[in-house]
Amino acid sequence: MLEIQNVSKTFNAGTVNQKTALNGLNLKLNEGDFVTVIGGNGAGKSTMLNAVAGVWPVDMGKIIIDGKDIRSSLTAWTSPA
Repeated sequence: MLEIQNVSKTFNAGTVNQKTALNGLNLKLNEGDFVTVIGGNGAGKSTMLNAVAGVWPVDMGKIIIDGKDIRSSLTAWTSPA
């Protein structure tokens, strides 16, 4: 199961190049669900999938896979040694 709860991601926050890619995104998928993600350029499709994959942390919200919030796993990957 995958659950995305109130996820937000902004790139270059506080600069003239600030871009909000995700703003309060919610999604719940159960085992066996089949989903197609569609949208125009800059709609946040890749940002959402990269956040779920752990490429970068989100600014706000939770990403839960099989009942575990992956943000705790991302901290271990992104924190300096």
